[in-house]
Amino acid sequence: MTNSDVKVHVNSNEIMWHTNEGLLTFDKGPMLMFWESAIELFMNTIEEVSGSEVSKTVFEATGYRMGHLVSSYYEGRKDIEGVLEEYNDVYRNAGWGSFTIVDYSFDEKRAIVRLTNSWEHRIFKHSDRDKAGVLLPSHWAGIFAGLFKENMWYNITKSQLNGDMYDEIEIFVSSITVTKNIHELTRQTEMKHIQDLEKKVNERTAELTSLVRELSTPIIPVLPGILVTAMIGNFNEERMSDLMEKALVEVTKQQANYLLIDLTGLTNLEAYTISCIQSLVQAIRLLGGECVLVGISNELSLKITSSSIDISSISSFSTLQRGVTYALEQMGYEIVKKARF
Repeated sequence: MTNSDVKVHVNSNEIMWHTNEGLLTFDKGPMLMFWESAIELFMNTIEEVSGSEVSKTVFEATGYRMGHLVSSYYEGRKDIEGVLEEYNDVYRNAGWGSFTIVDYSFDEKRAIVRLTNSWEHRIFKHSDRDKAGVLLPSHWAGIFAGLFKENMWYNITKSQLNGDMYDEIEIFVSSITVTKNIHELTRQTEMKHIQDLEKKVNERTAELTSLVRELSTPIIPVLPGILVTAMIGNFNEERMSDLMEKALVEVTKQQANYLLIDLTGLTNLEAYTISCIQSLVQAIRLLGGECVLVGISNELSLKITSSSIDISSISSFSTLQRGVTYALEQMGYEIVKKARF
């Protein structure tokens, strides 16, 4: 049986293909190989499904945790220069591009990394992106977080996509964490969801309010010169203002002599409502018309008389029928039953 293992050394790194098992190792660690187009499709799909803000946080969290994982392989190493040199070999030999540590300080917990020909830049350049990727910068923040034993974050100071010769990343101690970013994103998403719901509620409320206004207290012509409106439920300032406006418009439009105000369905007759009715009566009088209160029950009559507002000058009747009869008589009409032969 032929040897199923194929081994290649690239500088100090060993790549081995175990063809029978379908396995690939890099320095004895299992790994996968992908075309850059597949990675590009993967990243584009995440952004398409999640949106730009969510995908940015996802890429940052992924890159940071990958970097932290890589640094854990060198736990206990004190020769930072040697570790970084090994990183350079590994990343370059694995096709990640080339990087240079321009400056770093273990005491000050800071570093500056320059990347050239990184796979993220190649993908973004191929995609015609105008902003640098965040996965590799956050990856380096995760690496130095593990090396320095501090929470680190990044700032992109130069980008090849902007015409620079290389990508330059500043790594520094920061209170920003992946967990905080995720929580902040969650809060922003929840807040946006709440705002969207509030907007829908406000829009729906406005629609319902408009519908209620259209249906509430309609002014109905029952006979030539006679209009009727029914006050139903509770009346606040908005409803009373709407009733006043409708009544004045319809009395003028139809040149009505009488407006019969039916109080049968009124839920609660407060002093405010009585005062508004009185104002409506006075406004109609200025137009040459007269208001008549109908549907006065025993309970309503007691409330009206016990209030401090005097409406004794307003004609009132217990039923709508009697009110209509009164208005007809005042206009010189008489209801006569037609004789049948």
